[in-house]
Amino acid sequence: MSARINTTEASDSSVGKSFEVMGSALTIAAGLSFFAVCMLLPLVGKAGVQTVHAAKNYYAFLVALLVSLGFSVGASIAKLMRRNLDQSPFPYLSLLLTALNALLLISLFAGLLKI
Repeated sequence: MSARINTTEASDSSVGKSFEVMGSALTIAAGLSFFAVCMLLPLVGKAGVQTVHAAKNYYAFLVALLVSLGFSVGASIAKLMRRNLDQSPFPYLSLLLTALNALLLISLFAGLLKI
């Protein structure tokens, strides 16, 4: 009977471990992609808007920003799901990256990055 209990605990542990690995990998990817978005930010700034290919710059930045937002949302969800399983620490970094990406997306759509 104790073997059955250990099997259940082992399966919960493996699910928690997979959320841990997935959450960490997605957080690293979100951080690196946010760094790339920050490097691409001049494409939609004042100098980038004045070029002939401003529309291509806008769409390239939008795609990079959406990819970064996807990574950060995925990392936040994976870490929050893991937190529900094993009460791990609250994912402040993942949620901060999600908020920053969302703020950049809102700023892009509102035209505030063209200043």
